[in-house]
Amino acid sequence: MGSPILRTVLRTTLPLLVVLVPTLAAAQGWQSDGQGTSTWSVAPSEGQCNVSQAKNLARRAGIIRTDVVYQDNDTLTLRGLTEWGERRDIIFANVRGCPEIGFQDVLPLNQRQTQPPPVQRR
Repeated sequence: MGSPILRTVLRTTLPLLVVLVPTLAAAQGWQSDGQGTSTWSVAPSEGQCNVSQAKNLARRAGIIRTDVVYQDNDTLTLRGLTEWGERRDIIFANVRGCPEIGFQDVLPLNQRQTQPPPVQRR
């Protein structure tokens, strides 16, 4: 009893899936290289810094294993390691081309200078 219904559902659903899946996959950013390998690529909004481009620029600057730690409309900050194992932040402008606008060493907690508490006066 369930078998004819299942066949009918498969006959109507399968052709629909065969037509829609490649269309939806192409629209969402999947790109094929023609050799059976597909990669996910989504273009950033026009005039913004692409995170993968910023990671490549950070790698060229000697900072590896980067992660995004801050992003807003103006800047994109990545944190990674130098070849000596020191942590460093690198800051890019969030515009096309991702120009570098600064960098900063990140010190471990035990080496950070802390401000003494303010003296309260009467």
